Amino acid sequence: MIQRIPSPSVQARTAGFAGHRSRPYFACLQVLMLLTFLLGSASAATVRAYLQPDHSQTGGSVKYVITVQNGTVQSVPQLRLPTQVRMNSGIQVSRSAVGNSVGIQFVWDVTGTEPGEFVIPPQDVVVNGEVVKTNEVRLVVSEAAPADAAADDANLPLLQIEVGKTEVYQGEVVPISASLFVPRNVVALRRVGLIDVNKSDFAIPRFPQQAETSDTVINGVAYSVITYRSTLSALHAGDLKVGPATSELVFDVYTQDTQTQMRRNLPLPFGLGMGASETRKHVVKSQEVKMKVLPLPTEGKPASFSGAVGDFSITATATPNELSVGDPLAVDITIDGTGNFEALNPPSLVPPDGWKAYPPRRYNVDGIIDPNAPPSSQRRIGYAMIFVPEKVQTELPPFELSFFSPTQKKYISARTSPIALRIKPGTLAAATASSEGSGGSAEAPKPPPVLQPKPQISDILMNVPAKARWLDTAIATAPLTSSSRFWAIQSIPAALVILASLVSWFRRRRDESTQGLRGELQQLWHGLEESSLSDRDFLQRAAHFIHRSQPGGVKDEELRQILSRYETQSFTATPANEQALGPAERSRILSTLAPLLKRAVMVAAAFVMLSASAGAAELTPDESYQKAREAMEKGKYTDAQYLGETLTKRQPPALSSAVFSIIGNARYRQEDLGRAALWYQRAQLLEPLNAEVRQNLRHVDDKLRFFRYTESSPLAEVSLLLPKNTWIIAASVGVWIILLALVRYILGASRGTGGGISSVIFSIVGLFVFIPSATFATIRPAPADRVKDVMVVTSRDVRAYTAATVTSGDVIVIPPGSQVRLLEKRGAWSYVEIPRSEENLRGWIETATYTPLWPWDTNLLP
Repeated sequence: MIQRIPSPSVQARTAGFAGHRSRPYFACLQVLMLLTFLLGSASAATVRAYLQPDHSQTGGSVKYVITVQNGTVQSVPQLRLPTQVRMNSGIQVSRSAVGNSVGIQFVWDVTGTEPGEFVIPPQDVVVNGEVVKTNEVRLVVSEAAPADAAADDANLPLLQIEVGKTEVYQGEVVPISASLFVPRNVVALRRVGLIDVNKSDFAIPRFPQQAETSDTVINGVAYSVITYRSTLSALHAGDLKVGPATSELVFDVYTQDTQTQMRRNLPLPFGLGMGASETRKHVVKSQEVKMKVLPLPTEGKPASFSGAVGDFSITATATPNELSVGDPLAVDITIDGTGNFEALNPPSLVPPDGWKAYPPRRYNVDGIIDPNAPPSSQRRIGYAMIFVPEKVQTELPPFELSFFSPTQKKYISARTSPIALRIKPGTLAAATASSEGSGGSAEAPKPPPVLQPKPQISDILMNVPAKARWLDTAIATAPLTSSSRFWAIQSIPAALVILASLVSWFRRRRDESTQGLRGELQQLWHGLEESSLSDRDFLQRAAHFIHRSQPGGVKDEELRQILSRYETQSFTATPANEQALGPAERSRILSTLAPLLKRAVMVAAAFVMLSASAGAAELTPDESYQKAREAMEKGKYTDAQYLGETLTKRQPPALSSAVFSIIGNARYRQEDLGRAALWYQRAQLLEPLNAEVRQNLRHVDDKLRFFRYTESSPLAEVSLLLPKNTWIIAASVGVWIILLALVRYILGASRGTGGGISSVIFSIVGLFVFIPSATFATIRPAPADRVKDVMVVTSRDVRAYTAATVTSGDVIVIPPGSQVRLLEKRGAWSYVEIPRSEENLRGWIETATYTPLWPWDTNLLP
């Protein structure tokens, strides 16, 4: 048992109490109470920490409390929190007393920034001169809707996304909406940035500018709701997440003072104008939406299925109903419904025997789609097709469209009804029939040839080389026949080229030394070194040298003495005893001026070094290219597009077919097919034989059916497969083979059969190399002629008109990716030529709808 001995002061107080009371039992009671009090006051201080409440949602505020009982706190605790928990307010201190116990509380408002369970570590509190640790506490934070996440700040707008369905099939089109909740105390919403959603797992078209507005109240706060609508479709199956979506906002809110005065109904000194609001920039971030994406079944998949997912119906009409064999039949097919229309292929004729089909043209039945309007779930597209009957038939067979229906959860092959026709025999068919009737011994018809399966390309290739091959923009590419260096290599020794280079280098160094302030000072210095100068001329040139090298004023005493000597010599009467400048005096003046010349040379050299270092700080083209490749691999298509296009805008530009392919792939992934076709066409200009570029361009062409210029002859198209310089080199190799064969024949000691035959064989080989190479080098179109005034339409639903106004007559609808040739430009309209297989058309289109095919120097083209 531990006995506590009271202090002397306590003993004195106890004796006093006993002296005033006569009853012994009462004195004992007082002593017992006093000892109890002292035992309570001398007990150890208790420190405890807790959360109130111990769970919240992201962005929600809870109170973190530290209580100290029976102790004196010497300093305010320094709060230590995990990175996922932040402090919202300063410390609040309160005191309380329960019986004989006196306590103190420290309270903070804290918020969890992301979902999870987080441990707030023990805090150090100095009590009664000793460091005491609190207990650790756990905060459980769950995900919250945006409306609750920012409820603690009524000035911040909120963003929330909603998806029409959370369990979908791969490729199924589902509506998605992004709702922006703007508090009423926001004075003005100045700008709403692009709503960006991660597109690595989903294809999401750009949210249009048009939006729906409404009002709502959440947790007692009034909001104006701005809703933007678009669609999404999953690129692959699995448990995926949509979002979060982000958007940068610029808006005005009332200042804190203004809000306080408005709540108190106090008059504002300047009204609601000057100083009543402030501008903020804030990036809103939505929540994530979990989706379960089911793969398309393999059972029952039709052979003609192209990846279309949705619910469609198909109808067909044909005109005329009476025709002859060999006459064209115009067929219009309409597809109506909801789903992924971009994955639809033209319906096929079942069976196609006896009909010759021409490439179809796709169009929107309801007219041009406004890109700024919200997408409609119900659409109608059409295909205009031409068929030519090859024999007499009674009807046009049905057209078949295969797709997967997410509502019925199975594959469907929809067919049109057969169209009755009256087809009369044509001239060719009648002649064939009469010959068969008169001969009597007609051969049996041959079976139809077996056709190879046609490729069904449903996506682009993403393969690009690890290292880009850059165009040399410092020297424009020109044919070797126009290069004197080429003929010098053929005829003149390389020593002349080296000698010319040395002479050019020395001349350039001499010219550089005579330019600028450095050159001027060197010329003045050479003038001072002339021995035939008079004293007046020498001093005049020395003074000029000093003034040019010291533009801010002369402070050196020796230089001032030279200037004073010059002024005395030139502007005052020369005293009789004035001594002439001797060689020693002139040498002293020159040695005084020599450091000024050296200083000018050092400044010029330092400027060159600074310019070189400033240029080296920028990323090299190879480094930027690698960053663009990494961005594509991570699904950051906007970043990859920006990095690639930044390379093409450098001075000089960094151009490469690989860079163009990356930009085209990024544009395609962002569903900008017109600009994807533009960059693929640019890549093909540099590397016509690139297999990935050719396949991607063919795939985009299958989707858009754009118009392109073709060469005038097949030989011209073959000549474009290699650069002109390559053809010239090949032709020169053929000439050298022929010459060597001729030398072998002349110098051969023997005229036997073997030597002559070998010479003839080599000569024939040389001719086979020379003649095609020289022909292709001659007929190959010049680079400037291939791209001169050629533009590529990049906008959707571009229409050519007969005049520079939308109220004029129509010419043709131009698909994105089509090439046109600019003939005349008049303000916002351009008069263009449109390539067609039959005959080129002409019309007026809006200038903002196209981009030059090659905006750089045409001499850079191979």
